[in-house]
Amino acid sequence: MLGTQIQGADVLPIRRSFTKRLRIALTHRPLPNGEDTRPEVVDALSELGHEVTLVRGERDDWSRFDLLWIDHNPAWHPALRRQLARLRRRGDSPFVLIWHSEPLPLPAAAPFTPERLSLREVAKILLRDARATDPHTNARVLRRMHAHRLFDLLVVTTPSRQAFLAEQQIQAEMVPLGYHVSHGRDLGIARDIDVLFLGDLKVPRRRRLLARLESCGLRVERAGSWFSRDSWGEARTRLLNRTRILLNLQRFPGELAGLRMILGMANKALVVSEPIFMAGPYVEGIHWIASEIERMPEVVASYLAAAERRQPIVDAAYALITQRMTLTRSAARVIDLAAAANPALGHAQLAATEQRR
Repeated sequence: MLGTQIQGADVLPIRRSFTKRLRIALTHRPLPNGEDTRPEVVDALSELGHEVTLVRGERDDWSRFDLLWIDHNPAWHPALRRQLARLRRRGDSPFVLIWHSEPLPLPAAAPFTPERLSLREVAKILLRDARATDPHTNARVLRRMHAHRLFDLLVVTTPSRQAFLAEQQIQAEMVPLGYHVSHGRDLGIARDIDVLFLGDLKVPRRRRLLARLESCGLRVERAGSWFSRDSWGEARTRLLNRTRILLNLQRFPGELAGLRMILGMANKALVVSEPIFMAGPYVEGIHWIASEIERMPEVVASYLAAAERRQPIVDAAYALITQRMTLTRSAARVIDLAAAANPALGHAQLAATEQRR
């Protein structure tokens, strides 16, 4: 059964005014590059007036908190999942919500052939590595947590993930990732990079696609690593501000890579992507350009040659994420859903826009 979802640009409600300040425990997994950053959603929740404590693994003071917010992926936190199972058996668990932003299999209706897992991904599964984040591992963890009632609210960030979970008889709400100032801004500098791909370059499918594009004469700058600071923070903002077109080459065909879309749009680079199944708030031709890989060199060349065609799309995308899709509004929507599931969390009337679905 599908929960609530949002369509087109009418994606996010006006936030509630809470009479209760929530004490939120939020899971955090630091970046592998050692950068000392906290999740952007902490700023959003703090702006909404809530108190946030970052947590990793087990604790003995859950009674301090009104809710536990598992951010991105519960598969990353095996010790926490084990403790939740014990607490649930004793009836002593906090309210648990998951805001899941990692890949899940596409629903049956998706017209895409699933990508085979790489040897690296298979090895992580066999070794029970908590860093495994392939669609099948993520789905298996959610199915187990659902079967053992280890969460009270599940929210995903794309419509296709919500549709897949409905096929699994798991109800989920849908709230997209939102824009945070750390994602970038328009610096107004010269754009001297025609085409950029920003992302994990160890993914075999991406390497194949990049080689294919370059064999057709499309020169693509490449950047991105979990273990380097060169493509994060202010350095990333400057890189994207130098870029005319940002390519979205998916790790898994058909997937909506919400963060890459936001990064391109926040820095006013035109996003050209492989086709996306259920792109949600991002409207093809209005906020981004879709192209099969076979036609991508031709499509990219046509937009590079016509700044007057790029600019309206770039401006519309920038307005969408910076005005209607902020992270604060997304966080407020998630909190609204939590309060609807557990009235003890807050007291307020639903915003009128919540009724427009």
